[in-house]
Amino acid sequence: MEDKDEIILSKIKLGDIKAYEVLFKRFYKLLTIHAFYILDDEMEAEDVVQLLFSEIWERKLYNNIHSSVKSYLQMAVKNRCLKILQKRNTSRKHLEQYTYANIEAEEEYQYEEYENYGDLRKFLEDLPKQRKQAFQLVHIHEKKYKDAAEEMGISINSVKTHLKLAVKELQKKIKLK
Repeated sequence: MEDKDEIILSKIKLGDIKAYEVLFKRFYKLLTIHAFYILDDEMEAEDVVQLLFSEIWERKLYNNIHSSVKSYLQMAVKNRCLKILQKRNTSRKHLEQYTYANIEAEEEYQYEEYENYGDLRKFLEDLPKQRKQAFQLVHIHEKKYKDAAEEMGISINSVKTHLKLAVKELQKKIKLK
């Protein structure tokens, strides 16, 4: 078999495209299976082998083959697969770092939001009863002015006035903080 491979290789070195096609057909399936066992991805395995054969012809990598053709091709596929696994690992590490940074930022944001909510609750406690109730009904419980007015037993305009005054007071207190 190796003699046959050597003959094919020598013909390829002379530019024989038919010999190249024979080499491709002879090793494509074997190399794809080899790559699949390393990468565990059929499409990626096929891509690796196709790219290798493409480069063998276009970049004349066949001139680098000095030992067994089969051994050279298997080693070339293995090395390319290992580079892909290394890239995957690097990408995974970057994704983990990115995810960790996002989690930290989200926790910090939630903590600040919790602190601000605590301040808002404290500031609300200082408001007169009706202003506090109007603010809570409309802005916290998301009720419509009409519903808040009915619940409080006052007019819609009175609710609007209480809200306006409550918001002004809260803005002043937040600025002082």
